[in-house]
Amino acid sequence: MTVADLPPLTEPESTRFPLLAEPPALGSRTAAMFDGSRTMFRHLNRWFAVPVHRAGLAAWLGTPFTGCQLLLTTKGRRSGLPRHAPLGYYVAEGAAWVLAGYGPSTHWYRNLLADPAVDVLMPGRPAFRARAEEELDPAVRARIIPPFVRSMGLPGSTIGTNVMTASDERILQLVAWVPLIRLTPDGPSLVAGPDDPGGLGWVWRQGLALVLSLLALRTLRRVLRG
Repeated sequence: MTVADLPPLTEPESTRFPLLAEPPALGSRTAAMFDGSRTMFRHLNRWFAVPVHRAGLAAWLGTPFTGCQLLLTTKGRRSGLPRHAPLGYYVAEGAAWVLAGYGPSTHWYRNLLADPAVDVLMPGRPAFRARAEEELDPAVRARIIPPFVRSMGLPGSTIGTNVMTASDERILQLVAWVPLIRLTPDGPSLVAGPDDPGGLGWVWRQGLALVLSLLALRTLRRVLRG
């Protein structure tokens, strides 16, 4: 089964559900910080996160404190070239979900609007093809977004609140302008696994990393002592 075989959308989402809220107005200082963070993440993703995903090591970075990431590959709407974006994600209702954190101007979001056929690489799984669709149904957003944001750990708090104590309503209010994207696999429906948000795969990985770090430190001390 290919993306071309998937049924087309029956009608534009905007005719069935209300549009998202307008992005918040930013002051000059906030806008500069916004643009600066975007540039920082672009370089961090290119030189660190994307190579980690391609090397199959993303599962070693995911914890309840840092969240988990998948690698989304879209086709550049202008260049036609593959564009890679490491993103926090959530698995529910047979699909993976991602948020376009920079709103409608998010580059990968604009790419998938032009071509919804994407490639997805999740920790501990082989890569797969998927169809990306924006979810505007308020009921679905209310069902998916709060547990999604909480599963992201500390990065989730960048929305402007303590996500572990904030109500569902507060979280939804703060991200009312952020697109929610459903990534539906061409093949079998997704089921959350040990390396996905909420899984326990991180326990043994972080435990092993800690043991190896302690052994390395112990060996270094012995070498320094001669």
